[in-house]
Amino acid sequence: MPNWAHRTIIAPAAFQQLAQALCEAAAEGAAGEGMFTTALSATGALPATHYISSGYIFDDFAALLPLTTVEPSTDDGDPDMVTERPGNVAFVEGLAAQAGITLPAGTVAGLFDALDVSEQGPFEAVARLGLVMVQSLAA
Repeated sequence: MPNWAHRTIIAPAAFQQLAQALCEAAAEGAAGEGMFTTALSATGALPATHYISSGYIFDDFAALLPLTTVEPSTDDGDPDMVTERPGNVAFVEGLAAQAGITLPAGTVAGLFDALDVSEQGPFEAVARLGLVMVQSLAA
């Protein structure tokens, strides 16, 4: 029986389609569909600058992704402690190739550098990045 981990993943708009394709490839089908459809921007207006997907994913998939961990400060006025763990670029490149996705060298590394992946809930992660949901698409 698989174990699950909660992740909020925010991708810049330039990487939306690649992130969607790689999630579908990693999940091997329907479980990876429909991700990164919620648009975000700094003002809540178009154009979208980022897309978010948040929920439970398999632990094995979560382990492949980079991870930003945010530990709130216990002292007022002190910044939160933020740590980052890199993702497994080589494995994801192999997964993409196996799924028939041809990528130029460095594409997955660029994606991983641009993603914000955290254990935070979606509203916390969006606020941390100074983004809001695009309202014209939220209706």
